[in-house]
Amino acid sequence: MLADSAVTYSSIHSEARSWSIPSEDPYEEAAQQLFEQAPHSPEYVPRDHVPVFVPEFKHPEDLVPAENEAPTSLLPPGFLSPSI
Repeated sequence: MLADSAVTYSSIHSEARSWSIPSEDPYEEAAQQLFEQAPHSPEYVPRDHVPVFVPEFKHPEDLVPAENEAPTSLLPPGFLSPSI
């Protein structure tokens, strides 16, 4: 069985910029905007800011004791010589 068929190719060329393909990388544009913003002053403190996440200490035993807390001894009693 033979079938007659025809194929037609069309080519369209335009000097105008294509709107479907962006000419600039959006990540590059965002990075450029970050550099254009002035950094905050070292004294900057945000007002009415409540942190969403406050990390907890993983090893509370590594914390420095407060001034009113006596440090716990790491050595057994009698380990150090009384003459020291």
